Amino acid sequence: MGLFKFLKPSVFLVLMVVGALISSAESTILVHFDRAPPARSRFSTAVFQYSIKRQDASDACKNNECSLLCELDGQILRHCPTDIIVFKNLRVNSEHEFLLNVTTRSGERNSSTYLWFIDTIPPTATISSRQNYTNAEKITIDIKFSEACTGQGGFKCMNSSNCDVILDGPAYVHASSLQIIKPYIIYSLDIVLSSKSTYGRVVIRMADNVCTDIAGNNFTRTNGSTVIIHIDRRPVLVDFWMSLPAYELQINGVPRTVLATKNTKDLEIFLDFSIPIINSTEQILYAFHLNSGNLIAIQSRSHINRRFVCKLKNVQKAEIITVELQASLLIGISGTPVSPVPSIAFLYDSTRPGVGLSTSSPSITKAPNINVIVEFTKPVFGFEASMVDVNGGRLTRQQISRALYSLNVQASTQNVVSISIPAEKVNDISGNLNLASNKIEVKHYSIPAISTALHSFVTAGVLATSLAAAILSLSSANLGATSTSSSGFSFVASDPSMNLHGMVGHLQVFVLSDWLTANQPIEYSETTKGLRWLIPRQKLPWRKDSASLWPNHVYFAKENPLKQFGHLSIGFAYRRSYHQVGLYLTNSSYTQHQLFFPSAIDPKFGWPYGHRNMSMKNTPYGLPLNSSEYFTYFLRGEPLSAGSVVKKMENYNGWLDLGMNLFWLAVGGFSLLSIHALTLLFLRWRIGTSVHGILSVPRFELFLLILMLPCISQSAAFVLRGATPGGIIIGAILLSIPAALILSVCLFLMIAIFLGSFAQYKEIRHVSIKEPWYTKLWFFFTGKPVNGKWFYKEGLPSSFFAFFGILFQNRKGPPLFVYVDENDPNTIPNWTESEQGGIGRMRAVSSDDSNEETRIPPSRRILGCARSSYIVLDLLRRTNLGIISGAYSSNHPSQSLFALTITLIQLTCLFTLKPYIRRGVHVVESISLLCEVGIFSLCIRLNGSNPTEAKTLGFLMLALLFLTFVAQITNEWYAMIKFILRLSQPQKNSFKVGLKCVAKGLVLPFLPRKHWSRVMPGSSQPITGLVSVLPLSPETEYGRREARGPSAMTATVVPVLSPGSPGPKVIDMSSSTPVDATISRQREAEGKRGKGVKLDTKCEMKKLRELAKASFSGDSTGEEASTSYAYRLQSTSPETSSANPQASTSKFRH
Repeated sequence: MGLFKFLKPSVFLVLMVVGALISSAESTILVHFDRAPPARSRFSTAVFQYSIKRQDASDACKNNECSLLCELDGQILRHCPTDIIVFKNLRVNSEHEFLLNVTTRSGERNSSTYLWFIDTIPPTATISSRQNYTNAEKITIDIKFSEACTGQGGFKCMNSSNCDVILDGPAYVHASSLQIIKPYIIYSLDIVLSSKSTYGRVVIRMADNVCTDIAGNNFTRTNGSTVIIHIDRRPVLVDFWMSLPAYELQINGVPRTVLATKNTKDLEIFLDFSIPIINSTEQILYAFHLNSGNLIAIQSRSHINRRFVCKLKNVQKAEIITVELQASLLIGISGTPVSPVPSIAFLYDSTRPGVGLSTSSPSITKAPNINVIVEFTKPVFGFEASMVDVNGGRLTRQQISRALYSLNVQASTQNVVSISIPAEKVNDISGNLNLASNKIEVKHYSIPAISTALHSFVTAGVLATSLAAAILSLSSANLGATSTSSSGFSFVASDPSMNLHGMVGHLQVFVLSDWLTANQPIEYSETTKGLRWLIPRQKLPWRKDSASLWPNHVYFAKENPLKQFGHLSIGFAYRRSYHQVGLYLTNSSYTQHQLFFPSAIDPKFGWPYGHRNMSMKNTPYGLPLNSSEYFTYFLRGEPLSAGSVVKKMENYNGWLDLGMNLFWLAVGGFSLLSIHALTLLFLRWRIGTSVHGILSVPRFELFLLILMLPCISQSAAFVLRGATPGGIIIGAILLSIPAALILSVCLFLMIAIFLGSFAQYKEIRHVSIKEPWYTKLWFFFTGKPVNGKWFYKEGLPSSFFAFFGILFQNRKGPPLFVYVDENDPNTIPNWTESEQGGIGRMRAVSSDDSNEETRIPPSRRILGCARSSYIVLDLLRRTNLGIISGAYSSNHPSQSLFALTITLIQLTCLFTLKPYIRRGVHVVESISLLCEVGIFSLCIRLNGSNPTEAKTLGFLMLALLFLTFVAQITNEWYAMIKFILRLSQPQKNSFKVGLKCVAKGLVLPFLPRKHWSRVMPGSSQPITGLVSVLPLSPETEYGRREARGPSAMTATVVPVLSPGSPGPKVIDMSSSTPVDATISRQREAEGKRGKGVKLDTKCEMKKLRELAKASFSGDSTGEEASTSYAYRLQSTSPETSSANPQASTSKFRH
């Protein structure tokens, strides 16, 4: 503004001169001011001296020839002198205008105007800074003059000691930082504050007589010429607090602070800052972070922005609230952010604590002691046994851990026990009284006799069947291994009907069904519990039974009756007082979590009783609890069921259930494998040769592994459900075992069976038989009798079927059909002897040998592959049922639905594919799967059923279990009896003789070798490469075939000889033995078997065909068409070996 005032009269002066020049161009006189005030003057007096000249410099007003007119600020003066005029007492600080108008007598005219400004205001300067409170080491000040101050050289700052800015305080001027923003008006200068000063102030002011303005006024210092800078490098503190009731509790011997309330009026938040802050109210609210509710300001910044108060709104009824202040968003007036403060976590709870009673005992229990879990929704104080109403029994024990209590109630015999807790008995930490609990009614019972009888019967049956099968297997193995080359014994007499692993597998399914629903009928549940050894699953021996049915789920802690209670409010840290509370608990009986909590409160008011006033400054106060600790100690959620209580309390990880499964699985598996290994070593030592069959490796191991699948998969599901890192790894490893087995079986079937690389399935088809419609309908449901056998490829070891036959022998495969006409005996295929090496070849002895074996279309082959793959489906179902039974934390209807779906799929495949060779196995498997479908359907139906209906369904489930077991065990014993009868052939079909053979097989290894001939004539020299019986799993007959193709199958097949048969009755294939003698011996053997085969002595080939027919078909019925045959190794005399080397190279390899 000063510069503008200076320029304005200058412009007028220029205009006046220009006007005079223009007038002079038109006029012959000139007006000249010889004396005038400056354009800006600080004086109120002005003197004008002027002269009027002509162009030739002569005086135009000589002799008063001019008339003058003077005007001042537009006012015409009455008197206007001709040469000088003086004005006094002019108006100051304003602009003035003087006009002089001259007129000569000759009429010449001219005028001149002069402008000037009278300025009496002295120049001043204002010092300003962006921060009057600072923690910086340097600040910048701005110096702004009120007008241009040019006199005396203007503003100067040469150095810190010669500067027009004077400092008082721990600071100095940084002269080199001077910047001229606007000349003579605005300057910028840095002030360096001492780094040694933490708190203080610096006074900055202008010096006197710094400069003058254009009018000559001296600089004058005003209030604005001084500024005070406050140095504050101290941290900005805030007291962040709430007026909440608080308690000091000693938890595990450590003092802790608990904040809890049920009143909304306590939800006010206070902020008291050590210095004012620059943030607005909205910014302060934004700096809060809440996990629930929202904030409203009830008191804006006050006390020079040092206090702020807000209140929580829209808070849930029960919530652990964490209020966090993001202090870095708040800035003190010095520029320092507010120091961080810990968040406040407290419990707001206006709900009354609920209480739920649950028990691990079913509604009808056999246990004399009923363990009741009392679960409060949150921890309470003062709960005692006297607060529990018990009818029909007596309370014998109470233990406590936080919000969970265990009550042991001893029930009266055959009486209903009811347990409940009335309302308003105990308080929670917030002072809310409890609600009434639910009522539990439990009836005591003894184990039903039908359950004990049934599971004992099943257990005895399974053990007896397994033992009998093991004895037969061991005996047949010994008989085969100790038979001599001359006798030709090779007791491979296993039956496809034998399905022991199938029987145990179906019983395992019934046991697993006990995990599918929670309210199993007691009769059925007790039965399946008695059969859990089949999984196996039993209690661990080192875990002793305790009074609590959940010993690992409840953590007990005894209390010390020493209690000091009070009520307090947390207030401003250095202004408030409170009442201390001390709750002391002993840690003599705590367990792994070491969680302790006070339990006694004043039953009248629900608050700690006994208090004393203390100052917070003088009393040690424990650390406040965090949000997770509030949940752990005080807030447990909604009322929980028994299953949920157990799950939450134990933090289920599955390791206990895993141990209950795998420990007994390891014990049983190790025991059986050890017995197996010792048996093999003993037999090899005594007999001098290795044995095959079920005693061979890996057949026995595969048998055990198939039975282990449900246990392994269930154990994996247990630990995977626990979701611990170690459990996930162990579970994945366990699941890899059934996965590897199933993949290996699939690969084996693809290579050995589907491609026909190792084995080939052949089946006889009759072309002239026509069945009536009702027979076809019957076969549609039960399966058509088939006459089929497995043959292995030439070049494979003789132990191939012994090792891996369990995977496919009792099921059909991709077949080669041999079509025969029963009306033409010549078309019936026989096993005929060929060559002198003792190797037989399967071919049809007819007029047209090319019709022996018929290739099948691809669709039939695919069907055969699907039938062989049925074992994969069975293994998948065993694995999936184990996973389903262990994957759920609580029983869910979807478990039964999944199990039902899987079983229906297998039943559908069984019904459509009919994969088993023997129709009897197909029937018992169909019965078992139908019963399992019924079991799973009833498990779904049990949900929501009443006790009467559940009991009826339980008996129905027992009937299904019994039916399955009877069908399976009947089939097993039928197969074993047939096997014993077969041991008595070909001499007689006698069960007694068969048992004698079994007994001989058992005692042979224990007798000296010199006595073997007495038991079995001609058995003094053991032979190698013998195949022992495999009674634990079905086997079909198998022969050897040549490598040229499926039609060139070779086998040596002879009837099974009884150990008591006198003398060797075998076909001597050497060239020195007449054919007639061979036929005679064969006919004698067949006659003892009673098959009634007619031999024509005039036709050797016909005799051989009839003999092979009898050996192949067994008897005239189709059901008996797939009897087992014994493969023997021809003994070769030294003469034969030397005469026919091919015979020795064609023998079975061991």
